[in-house]
Amino acid sequence: GHAQELHLKQWYQRRVRGDIGGQTLGGAMLKNYIYNAHAVLLVYDITNAQSFDNLEDWLTMIRSHCGQKTPALALIGNKIDLDHLRAVKNDRHQKFANDHDMSSHFISARTDDQVSLCFQKIAAQVLGFKLSKQEVELQQNVVQAEILKYSNLEPPKAQTSRQPRSALCSIQ
Repeated sequence: GHAQELHLKQWYQRRVRGDIGGQTLGGAMLKNYIYNAHAVLLVYDITNAQSFDNLEDWLTMIRSHCGQKTPALALIGNKIDLDHLRAVKNDRHQKFANDHDMSSHFISARTDDQVSLCFQKIAAQVLGFKLSKQEVELQQNVVQAEILKYSNLEPPKAQTSRQPRSALCSIQ
């Protein structure tokens, strides 16, 4: 309800920490970032298989620093706007998430697609509740388009080019 939503927003505003992207594995600052963390997000580039292959090492390092109190873990595939260049298949992502008891998410940081929803789902997971269908739908990008009845309109007339045609290429 409203109380959960308020609690979720307050948690999200206070708890989201920094990005350690670019850190070397075992970097001195890693344990400072994950110390007493409620959630750890492992983000990889879906167009770069090596970034996915490194996740196992990152996960081992995180677990060694957290000891018995492992925070909620989330696997996030980034760059879904470049799905046509995907190097890591969805089933490989899902298997890794399932094998390591992680929530699974896909986002595009560049286009901001699914980013807010991803963070809200993770925050809700940490707080022990699930977002309602309405809360999820509010985060979905809605595309609206007007439907035209072409039967009542004249089809557009083709423009004729007065330039000589080339056997190789014609730009019109």
